[in-house]
Amino acid sequence: MAQPAVGSVVETLRQRILDGAMAPGDRLDEVRLGGELEVSRNTLREAFRVLEHEHVIEHRPHRGVFVRRLTAREAREVYAMRRLVEPGALREAAVRRLAAQQLPTAEQGPFERAWERAVSEVVRAVGQGQSGVRAGDFGAVGTANGRFHLAVAALSGNDVIVRTVRQLLTEMRLLFLVADSARDVHARYVEDNRRIADLIVAGELVRASVAMEDYLFRAERHLLSDC
Repeated sequence: MAQPAVGSVVETLRQRILDGAMAPGDRLDEVRLGGELEVSRNTLREAFRVLEHEHVIEHRPHRGVFVRRLTAREAREVYAMRRLVEPGALREAAVRRLAAQQLPTAEQGPFERAWERAVSEVVRAVGQGQSGVRAGDFGAVGTANGRFHLAVAALSGNDVIVRTVRQLLTEMRLLFLVADSARDVHARYVEDNRRIADLIVAGELVRASVAMEDYLFRAERHLLSDC
């Protein structure tokens, strides 16, 4: 039977970690995982290298590979980066919309349709978060929150911003896994997401940027007080 490609192994391990099946600080047993996933040691080690590059795991000399546990300092640094990138994505989106108004009329229609689709992804993610809260499914709320932030980043039209936000959200999940209030850490911000989405729908992108920065300041204070 053919072995799974390295990318497939990376995705499986990443999802296990982010779902909490392997907690921050846990050692990844190379022999056991190789048997479970039916992959060679070389394939598994290549997957480990990818995840280490993503800051999901860390190699400790003479001890092995462990799920990364963010320190309070690292968490503050991640939040500082988020406060630069995510509000900045909304300011970039505002510039992008303004520039679109200068396009020839024939090109404005396609831009507006693409913009409406992108905004609908933001609104959809908010709705998924609200549904998760009503159902008491806080895992779904967390997933929806991640989709919301990625959808907001995508409004910038900048792939580097989207990749950066995706990486930052991955690191944040490691922090959420050890927060005392992890069960509802996302739920209390669902209404903030809705307010930001409402501003985006209304075309108030600069105000949405300010609201996002305030959101991230409050989220940092709340989360770090629980770790």
